[in-house]
Amino acid sequence: MAYQALYRKWRPRTFDSVIGQESITDTLKNAIKRGKVSHAFLFAGPRGTGKTSCAKIFAKALNCTNLQDGEPCNECANCIAADKGSMPDIMEIDAASNNGVDEIREIRDKVKYAPTEGKYKVYIIDEVHMLSMGAFNALLKTLEEPPEHVVFILATTELQKVPATIISRTQRYNFKRISKDDLEKRMKYILDQENIKYEDKALAVIAQVADGGMRDALSILDQLLSYEKERVNYQDALEITGFAAKENIEKILLALLEQNPESALKLAQTELTQGASSKNILDELIDMATKSLMLIKAGDDRQGTFLSEDFVQKVKDIPTKIFYRLITLANNALNDLRYTNQQQIPLEVFLVEAGSKQEEQVAQSSATPVQAKPAKVNTDMQAELAALKKQVVDLTQQISKLSNKPMLAKDQVFHLDTAVPKTSPKIAKKAIVKEVKKSPRKIKKTTAENRKQVYHVLENATKEDLTTIKNVWPDLQSVLEVSEKALLDVLEPVAASSDQVVMKCKYTLWFENASDGDLLDKLTDLIEKFAKHSYGIVLVPDDDWLAVRKEFVESHKEELLAKKKQQIESKESKENSEIVNKAKDLFGDAVTIKD
Repeated sequence: MAYQALYRKWRPRTFDSVIGQESITDTLKNAIKRGKVSHAFLFAGPRGTGKTSCAKIFAKALNCTNLQDGEPCNECANCIAADKGSMPDIMEIDAASNNGVDEIREIRDKVKYAPTEGKYKVYIIDEVHMLSMGAFNALLKTLEEPPEHVVFILATTELQKVPATIISRTQRYNFKRISKDDLEKRMKYILDQENIKYEDKALAVIAQVADGGMRDALSILDQLLSYEKERVNYQDALEITGFAAKENIEKILLALLEQNPESALKLAQTELTQGASSKNILDELIDMATKSLMLIKAGDDRQGTFLSEDFVQKVKDIPTKIFYRLITLANNALNDLRYTNQQQIPLEVFLVEAGSKQEEQVAQSSATPVQAKPAKVNTDMQAELAALKKQVVDLTQQISKLSNKPMLAKDQVFHLDTAVPKTSPKIAKKAIVKEVKKSPRKIKKTTAENRKQVYHVLENATKEDLTTIKNVWPDLQSVLEVSEKALLDVLEPVAASSDQVVMKCKYTLWFENASDGDLLDKLTDLIEKFAKHSYGIVLVPDDDWLAVRKEFVESHKEELLAKKKQQIESKESKENSEIVNKAKDLFGDAVTIKD
């Protein structure tokens, strides 16, 4: 028989064997026991955390003929067929390679058929975020109201790419990263079952590299077993994963804390030569520095955190600000690694910067210039103070003289330009007059014109035109860019005629500055595109709309009543005409019309 990878061989077959997701597995078991199974589920979370495994176990349990407290028995014909992948009622689809509309339409056409061997027909769609938008739309109605015998289970590692319309039609379960302790326990259990010896430190390295993913952990373990079948060694784990030995990381950290960058550089260079990566060295330094800080601040001395016996004593008396600075610099170096192909350079820069006495040098350099020429600095300051005092005295005398003069006459209000230099009195006077008069005139004119335009729209407004504008509003939301969608929240159509629409503006300031941009032009073009008709936009401030409409109704009351009466009479005349024509069709010329 061909070799089977560990993560496939030891894939969980029951809910209890799923590691680190107890809250989810308990909920699924209880749903099966109580018969409250939803029609659609969405499993979201990082890779290798048990999403597909839980989906397969859940599908198997739904069709199991001998349930054991919500768990599949793994002995009946349906369970055995499900484990072998030959159960016809459990269909697993990879959305990465079957992401088109045709594949989803095929599913939609087949869901109406009853299951052949089990109680439920279960569709497991893995990596569902890879479906195209057309495929998602084809799935919507079926996902919302499938037949009673159908259950959908969607799995994804990128929940943000799944449309909200899909998420709202499912029960969502968020899978979390598996803790390092749980990863190590599971690896120990598997190695014990396989009769393979191991070192605890090697499993700790694998758990740290796996980053919460059980599949990643078992894949690395499989790689180590290919390297050395009889035993899982710590040194082999360091070489395979590229993680530096913790003893040497302790030495590098101590060298940095003791302000010895030369030693730190040599130790780091040794680790790089032996296969460690710059990222792994920085990760381990951050992890160890953080744990050292927790030890100093909270007394959290966890067993196994530090390897050498005297490490704790050496770091206890080091100021916490040094740890803060080291962690910050290491995080910056990790960020810099993403933008360079020479991975060693950010690490070396970090080691030099973190190991140098930079703060003391900065303090000394900032203090030296002040002490170099104290006499000159004091002389300059005294000269500036004397000049300032003289200016204060002169200004005080000028104010006292002005306060003794009589008030200016009303027609002399612009004679204040005598305070301006004699070379430009006319320019100053003209500027003052312009500043006083320009703003009120512009606002008054704008308000008057705006009200006149609103009245014109209200005189010819119809419900049909307003309904047309409101119907295209969702279409506008779908085509506007994210930064422009806020425009639709600011504006609201309140009245429309055959050629113009009045839009209430939420913010007065935006109303006053609306003509400065081209957003309204873009909105006008889009309305014309979707409504198949051109409408000009007239803005009115939200605070003024009710008052303007009330004034219009009061001033045009008789006209509005006459118009309404004419509409009613026209409608009645049309109805009467239809009745007469119908009567003539039935009885011919024998019909006599009387009022």
